[in-house]
This record gives sequence, C-alpha cells and structure tokens, in this order.
Amino acid sequence: MAFEFTGKIDSATFVDRQNTTIEVLFKRDDELYVYNLPVDYAADDFKGFLEEWSLEKVERETRITRRSADEAFDQMIQGRVAEELAKGQRLLDEQDKKRYTIAQKTLDEQDKRRYEIANRDMAAYKKKLEADVDKTDKERYELAEDYKKKLEADVDVIDKERYEKAQKTLDEQDKERYKLADEYKKALEDKVDLNEQERIELWRLNNPTNTRAVAPSDLLMYADQFNDNKNFLFDLKLSIFEDPTVANIKDKDVKLRIRKAKSIYEALELYCKLKKSYVQTGENVI
Repeated sequence: MAFEFTGKIDSATFVDRQNTTIEVLFKRDDELYVYNLPVDYAADDFKGFLEEWSLEKVERETRITRRSADEAFDQMIQGRVAEELAKGQRLLDEQDKKRYTIAQKTLDEQDKRRYEIANRDMAAYKKKLEADVDKTDKERYELAEDYKKKLEADVDVIDKERYEKAQKTLDEQDKERYKLADEYKKALEDKVDLNEQERIELWRLNNPTNTRAVAPSDLLMYADQFNDNKNFLFDLKLSIFEDPTVANIKDKDVKLRIRKAKSIYEALELYCKLKKSYVQTGENVI
C-alpha cells in the first residue's frame, strides 16, 4: 500500500522524548512536506515506513538533531550569562556615578550655606563692635577675630565629619552591591558548571577510551546515576543495536523488547541474556 511519503522520504526523527511519534520529511514537487507518524506496529502507514526506513536510522538521526539543539542551547545560556554580567556592571557604574554626584552637590550646597551664615553673622558682629568706639575696641576686635576662627574651625570639623560619614556610607553600599553581584555571578557560573559537568559525564559514558580502567564501583555508580536519564537510555539502546551480535538478529520481536526497555538495568538485562545465549548456542535467541 502506498502512502504520501512512499519512495520520497528525505529524513525521519522522533519528535518527543518518549519516541512515540516520528516526523517524516518527504519531497514532492521539489518541496518538503511533513508527515507525523505514530509508532504503532499494527498501523499500515508505520509498516509501510519500516519497509524503506529503519528505526535504527531514525534513532541515529534523532540523536544528531538533539545534540545540535543542546549545543545551541548551551551557547545561548553562555551568551545570556555574559550579557547579564555586563548589564549588572553598567548599572552599578551608573548608580555609583549618580550617588557621587548627588553627594558632592549636597556637600557643596551645605558648605555654601554655612559660609554665608558665618560671614553674615561675622559682619554684623564686627560692625557692632566697630560702632561701639571706646577703650574696649581692641578687646572687642580680638574677640571678633577669635569668634571668626572658632566658626571656621567648627565649619571645618563639621565638613570633615559629614564627608567621612558620607564616604563610609557609600563604601558600605558599594561593598554590599559588589558582594551581591559576585554572589549572582557565582550562582550563574555554578549552574553553567553543573550543566557542563553533566554533559561531560554523559559524553564520557558514550565515548569510553582505553587510557583509563573503569572500576566496578564506578560502573555501578554511573548505572544508578543515569538509570532514569532518557537521553542516556536512548544512546545506550543505540549502542546495543550497533553491536554485531544484536545487529544480525532477524527477529524483530527481540529488538522491540530492547527498544521498549524503561531503564538501563532492563536494557542491560535483555542484552546480557542475548549475549549469553549467543555464546552458549551460537544463535541469537532470548
């Protein structure tokens, strides 16, 4: 029986993590069309699809597509982290500049008012002393000079105290803001590092080398750690199907049981039974 995609398939990948639906891209009149195909071994369209496209090929193309999407997502996250850090630094710089400007303007205005008051009071007091011409002119003049010096000293002390207080407040605010910024930066970096570490561990499991022996405890730890990881289970099944012992099996029932395994342990149990049967009888029968 012919379907829309028969003889025209360009590519096919799973569209969900449970691998229940396949997105089939097929060409017609030099244009690509989509056919969403449920995984149903009893359906005629699914049987027709399997006659020209294997599930192993679908799984391989799906893994490539998903890994490309993961890499693009990682690049987007790293770009956003850098963008947020730069944005936070610019905001801090602008806030610091505004605060320093406001503080300096306030101090200048306060100084100006204090000097105006001091000069006004001093002029009035001096004028009164000069108007009262008597034997005490000299003493009154000296008193005026002393008072002027005292006022100037008081103004200097007040200015110094206010400046020190304002500077201390600004320093504490700066310290707190930089602390918050560092904590935010560290949280983002820890999150990125955690995601990166998980990807590295997954890559190491998928790409073993002979340069380092794997201890039995490591094998058990990794099996427990990734037992519920759908991506890892998907890659494990693909590796099992690439094993020559499994690849030469003609019984689709056996492959279907491995493909429907819900955990790493279930998949490995079926795989071990298959290997054991092959060693004992030379035939791939579970």
